Amino acid sequence: MRFLKKIEKKDWKWFLIIATAGGLNQAPYFLGFEHLTIGTATMLFYAALVVGGYILGKIFFKEKMTSVKILSLVIAILGMLLIYGFSLTSSQFFPASMTILAGLMGAKKLIGNYHELQIMVGYFALQVIFNWPLAWIMNDPIPVIAINPAWLGQLGYATAMILANMAVITGFKYLEASIGSLIGLAEILFGVAFGMILFGESLGMGVIAGGICIVVAAALPSLIELDKFRLRRAMSPQA
Repeated sequence: MRFLKKIEKKDWKWFLIIATAGGLNQAPYFLGFEHLTIGTATMLFYAALVVGGYILGKIFFKEKMTSVKILSLVIAILGMLLIYGFSLTSSQFFPASMTILAGLMGAKKLIGNYHELQIMVGYFALQVIFNWPLAWIMNDPIPVIAINPAWLGQLGYATAMILANMAVITGFKYLEASIGSLIGLAEILFGVAFGMILFGESLGMGVIAGGICIVVAAALPSLIELDKFRLRRAMSPQA
């Protein structure tokens, strides 16, 4: 398999961290969406995903947490609140905390020049290793492989998940973890668009305002950097 290459010693810890986080986050993710409203679960998951990207970038990659990045984070969370809303009862604190945990574990960035499939093999393998025993302990039925609409849906989901993760891993090779996490919120906008196209969902003012907030949050750091670059060029003696 050409996409596999020897992992350098300095990169092993990152492979283990990403594989473990990816292997463990599916169970709490499922728990959250099973016991919370879809809007609340989605809001908590994506908010934690972005915050996790910020924490990862600050602690492990020494990224500068500028005021612009913090402002972008606040705007992004505001946008998600406008789109999804938020409601939580005392009995939902545990699934809510599990959803936040799943989002935090979903944050990722890898140092090294490795094929996307090689990275994904690690956490897909651990997803099976971790979740199979959990399903057995919780008495959850293991789906039987069969040719039916449900399995076609599963194959479609798996294909989309593989392609999406490949794109994410590729993007994070060139972006800061915090910036990549903000841009990743475009998934919400595509979800809204597909909901309109495929299921005839309405586009209310809250969704429009929230979508604008997410676009602004994702673009703001890059626009500020571009403006600074242009200003430096204009002030350069060679300009």
